[in-house]
Amino acid sequence: MQLRPYQQDAVQFLQDKQRGFIVSPAGSGKTIMAAAAAAKRFPFGARITWLANTREQVQQAETAAAIFDLHIAAHCVAAQPDCSTADLVIVDEAHHMPAATWSATVGRARGIIWGFSATPWAGDQERDDKLRGFFKEFHVVPREEVQAGGSITEGRVIVHDLDVTGMFNDWIDRQTAEETLRRCRRYPFVDPAEHERRARWQFTAEAIRANAGRNDRIVELATRSEGSVLVLVSTVEHGEQLQERIPGSQLVHARLGKAKRKAAIDAFRDGTLRCMIATSLADEGLDVPRASVLVLASGGRSAGKIEQRAGRVMRPHAGKEFGTVHDFNDRGAGLAHSQWFARWKTYKKLGYSVTFNRETAAAA
Repeated sequence: MQLRPYQQDAVQFLQDKQRGFIVSPAGSGKTIMAAAAAAKRFPFGARITWLANTREQVQQAETAAAIFDLHIAAHCVAAQPDCSTADLVIVDEAHHMPAATWSATVGRARGIIWGFSATPWAGDQERDDKLRGFFKEFHVVPREEVQAGGSITEGRVIVHDLDVTGMFNDWIDRQTAEETLRRCRRYPFVDPAEHERRARWQFTAEAIRANAGRNDRIVELATRSEGSVLVLVSTVEHGEQLQERIPGSQLVHARLGKAKRKAAIDAFRDGTLRCMIATSLADEGLDVPRASVLVLASGGRSAGKIEQRAGRVMRPHAGKEFGTVHDFNDRGAGLAHSQWFARWKTYKKLGYSVTFNRETAAAA
């Protein structure tokens, strides 16, 4: 397999590294880079453990390894496999490393350790310092170089700027006040402001998911958009509601059986399934190049998660000129609006064009 120049540079960087980290945009082929680097470092074979976050990422690792005739033992980190005897440990989506399960699993490794991620930094200094301290050396692949080489497409964001009614905020205020009081009584040692913050986001998210006008727009976008459509939701329940209303759609989530998940994702990849609704298992590392339209039914503010989610539709595919992201600004809902503003800054940083559609949606 012929690697692109930026992939060759990444492979070369890792060759003499005991611990090294590749930072490369979503869609740049990190799985291929990892497999190619391992094959070059160990041309006569080695004990290689590959750690990933989901079953789908494990399957993609096995596919990439086969291209280079590389023998690996690929696992989900949640299974906490024994890495102590591996000559090489490859950590996919290694921005998770500071988490307890990940650090405990990888911490048992005694051999070479390589990490890969599009979004390593969380903006939390303590967490980010742990990542820097563990991997020591980082190689950054510029987004401009990846896009110029044709590995990722142009990104276009369409923002549906929704006005919400006063009922929306009144309900959130009432529920937040009651829940904050309950939490303060149960956990008096926690700062009341923290209780209030968490409760407000909990009920803001609930109100957003129940917003009839907003859901009507999601269904309309998923139904009328051309090409393959990916709808990302935050809960299985919301996904089930949308699946009932979007003709020919399929909901994929962690509780769905392995065989059914694989069948749905394969059908989406080959175009048999036009619309796939997915929970957080599709947030990162899922390779579905045919997908050209993303509908963000739930948002959030994390720059890393937004880049990963948008990256699902930025992979090139025959006949695909650009990837489209439909996002929602729930104007009038203070917390939801501030989170949208954080997403807008991420889109601009990534170089995506952003246009606005003004509408009105009433809270359910």
